[in-house]
Amino acid sequence: MFKAVAGYYKDNERLRLLVKIIAVWLISRAVMLLMVPVMNLIADEPHQWLYYMNPWDAEWYKGIVENGYQPPKSSGMASWAFFPLYPLVCMAVRLVTMGSIDTYAVGMTVSNICIIIAVYYAVKYADIELDMKKYNKKTVEDIIIFLMLAGPFAVYYGAMYTEALFILCVILCFYNSARHNYMAAGIAAAMASATRIVGCMLVFVLITYMFMETCAECRAKHNSEMKDNKEAGIIDKCMLTEEAGILIAGNISLASVIRTFIKNVIKEPKKLVAIMISPLGIFIYMNYLRYFCGDSWAFYHVQRAWRTQKMFPVIGVLFKSCTGQLSAASGVKTLNGIILGWLCVITLMLYAAMIRKKHYALGIFGIIVLLIPLTSSVMSTLRFIMGSFVIYIGVAEIIAGCNRYVRYGIITLLSIVEIVVISAWYFWDGLLM
Repeated sequence: MFKAVAGYYKDNERLRLLVKIIAVWLISRAVMLLMVPVMNLIADEPHQWLYYMNPWDAEWYKGIVENGYQPPKSSGMASWAFFPLYPLVCMAVRLVTMGSIDTYAVGMTVSNICIIIAVYYAVKYADIELDMKKYNKKTVEDIIIFLMLAGPFAVYYGAMYTEALFILCVILCFYNSARHNYMAAGIAAAMASATRIVGCMLVFVLITYMFMETCAECRAKHNSEMKDNKEAGIIDKCMLTEEAGILIAGNISLASVIRTFIKNVIKEPKKLVAIMISPLGIFIYMNYLRYFCGDSWAFYHVQRAWRTQKMFPVIGVLFKSCTGQLSAASGVKTLNGIILGWLCVITLMLYAAMIRKKHYALGIFGIIVLLIPLTSSVMSTLRFIMGSFVIYIGVAEIIAGCNRYVRYGIITLLSIVEIVVISAWYFWDGLLM
């Protein structure tokens, strides 16, 4: 019996991956739980794990799950700043459990299930996106599992926050787009757009992968024609080279590729529908807000209640943040602003490098998702960076390219950083909000 189970485990790659993910998840959550009594030793008064794990926005989500969207507070803050899919999922779980479980516990359960599934598909996507001839597959797998479950800011995915559900939708969109399963990718994008405002930007992921697919088709067709012409003795000007048995000839006209791309999208209804449904979640929410409070853009307009300092979008925000010129009206402490500002600059540089490495969809999406919050503030940009998923592939590729001892050193350092982050999260440090 034992040998049969062991043999099945050994031969089943999916099972081995899932077991590894759950093992790392259990260890990381055990660390978060064990840090509670340590925090209580230095806290003004002791608290339970649910309190420590669910600061700031978690209170808003708890309120939405229990009472739905409500009129704004005297401060002008309103619950409709928070998108509905995550609260709806939590409501469904709460309904199934008949309200017998604490709402925070329900939210954390949803988040933890989402992140386990997300990590599984993140590994599968990395197998497609990264060059496994250059990197060791198992090494990349281990790095991604570590980063998303035990690396810096992994605490986000254990709280009653949208990050876990959002990153799951993002990963499913990337994974299905890479496999040319565009309808499933479009559905994932629609769900993401009902989870966070930047989710609708996943439409660019679909378009990028569709365009790359068209480029590959045009190149293959062009190479085939050049090969036929060469065999017929027609070619005398084109230089042909052969790599891995594939003939490659010159550059293909960008205009012809664009025309072919447009024709392909129109001819294939699934592609067109996938693109059209990508922002469906946010459109449904906007229609609801129009009925509920008379303003389709209420989720955007209410942001003024959180921060009132006006700055020039992106450039002005980054300049004032990096140079420590943020005022109290920005809602961000000066030191936190400096840290977040420079972190955003470094992240944008990483995304640009990823585009240069031909991770086009990842780089483009990462840049867009980060530029959107930077139009007004650096507040919460850490969550935008981590939740976009892009940074995990970029960092994993860097670490995978290092030798074994450097990798171990980096992972050890990042583990220590995560412990510090958990401590800061438990004490509601504004850097992480």
